[in-house]
Amino acid sequence: MADHTSTTASTSSTSSISSTDVSPHRFTVAVVGLGGTGLALARRLTRAGLAVTGIDDDPAALVRALALDPGERPRTLTRFPAGVATADLVIEAVPEPPALKRLVLGSLREHRRPGTPVLTTALTTPLTELQEAAGQDLFALRFLRADALDAVELARAPHAGDAAAARVEEILTAAGIKTHRTGDRAGSLAPGLLFGLLNQAAWMVHDGYATAEAVDTAVRLGCGWSEGPLATLDAIGLDTARDILTRLGDLGGGHRAPAPVLDELIARGALGVKTGQGFHRHDDRAADDRTVAPTAPPGCNVVVIGSGTMATGIAESFVRGGFRTTLLARTDEKAAAAAERVDFALQRNSPSTDATSDENAPARWVATSDRSVLATADIVVEAVVEDLDVKRRLFAELGEVCAPNTLLATSTSSLPVNACTEPAGRPAHVLGLHFFNPAPLMPLVELVPCERTSAHTLARARAVAERLGKRTVECGDRAGFIVNALLFPYLNEALGILDAGDTTTATLDLALKSVGGQPLGPVRLLDTVGADVALEVQRRLHADPALWTPAPAPLLEELVAAGHLGRKTAGKGVRAYLTARAAATVPATVAA
Repeated sequence: MADHTSTTASTSSTSSISSTDVSPHRFTVAVVGLGGTGLALARRLTRAGLAVTGIDDDPAALVRALALDPGERPRTLTRFPAGVATADLVIEAVPEPPALKRLVLGSLREHRRPGTPVLTTALTTPLTELQEAAGQDLFALRFLRADALDAVELARAPHAGDAAAARVEEILTAAGIKTHRTGDRAGSLAPGLLFGLLNQAAWMVHDGYATAEAVDTAVRLGCGWSEGPLATLDAIGLDTARDILTRLGDLGGGHRAPAPVLDELIARGALGVKTGQGFHRHDDRAADDRTVAPTAPPGCNVVVIGSGTMATGIAESFVRGGFRTTLLARTDEKAAAAAERVDFALQRNSPSTDATSDENAPARWVATSDRSVLATADIVVEAVVEDLDVKRRLFAELGEVCAPNTLLATSTSSLPVNACTEPAGRPAHVLGLHFFNPAPLMPLVELVPCERTSAHTLARARAVAERLGKRTVECGDRAGFIVNALLFPYLNEALGILDAGDTTTATLDLALKSVGGQPLGPVRLLDTVGADVALEVQRRLHADPALWTPAPAPLLEELVAAGHLGRKTAGKGVRAYLTARAAATVPATVAA
């Protein structure tokens, strides 16, 4: 019952390999199937102090389990069906195909005691399709990865009893695992949403759009993940993830087929952490094999064009970085207002050390509407409204008035860089510098060269970011770059789940934080970034033929039409709208 091995559920062998005896435990749990997922579950439950019986008909799987450290090794390792009848809880953890799940669950039904609950790790198969084989008291244990299991989503089959449900939660609580009750939905909540994002990250690598290192760094620093999506795939196991993604793709619902790079890695035996090699290395060799490109002097005179939140944040970053900075606004009034915001930020967040020293004193800077400052700029960063026509007119002007070697950058977050910068007529000197909001605090900058951006220009841009104290990642020129191309389709899909009535906003946010390990749930995050921003970015991603991105969810369009944009619209946030909408449907449902 290990991954990629045939299952002989009818074997009569009951021979077992017993590890070092330990004191009796309150609960005994049988884990059936000691492949990647099952072995990780057995290790997790053993560490928590439960008496675990690991069961598999594959001798190699039993030997791998026997080689674990004593603190993680199941108390008993045996072949089926030994250990099933004496367990307080049985966990089926064989690979994902439904036929195999039904075969094993049917065999377990013959040997477990009446009233003993059984948990299946089936993520893509509804419990209603497994219940006939499994019998009474069937539950689904759903999670993203088994090696870091502190919380799970728990679904209940229609014929599962209350006593069995209480026993399941009691045992999981004893193991220190928090449960979130969810409906019986293929993919569940957090796992299904995040598997879609992980797959899109793998497609970026497959397409040659960005390296695995760049994708993971971007998501860690841009989204606040503890580790990147490709490292997460390595931890899950690339073979396990590929099988789940295949099933999700077959079920439809907007899931994309697995990225072919997964098959390529699997064919080489690179399965992730369990083999020491996947998208990254996981052995004793150096973890960081990046070749650092040489930098070049970036220049000192910077002009930031714009007067909104991103423009003032970028200007503040350059001032703090020691650049001679000019913020160029359309009018004197806008320049004065922007100057006030930047000065306030510089004073509010000034270092606690002696601000009169050269090291800590901000560079001198000015805000103006005088466009003659463009003629002496070494670096120009455009941060005007996210409108392609406006940006193209601006870059046409920059091409006419800036010095020949001026670095010209757009801070666009969703438009193709080449489309914005092409009117400048300087293909070697343009690129994208995508800052994240708030620019002075966020540590990431996405470098987006165009097809003809010179190596010298790219090196100068990297040197600029390094002087600002930022980490850089490089990616190809297409809508959304790395972070937004992963983040906004994820938010869009979350709204689709809510619109279908499969869960509540509170449950969804809690599941994504607790089970998915996200810093913010998707609804809370949407409140933060703004529904209008999400709608505009999703439209642009959907319109880009190089991407595989669904159209904006109807609920996202509905939010913007109703003026519920998030924190920027006081009292009219996303959560408030969804809560009110859910409450409004109750009388109609009752009346029906």
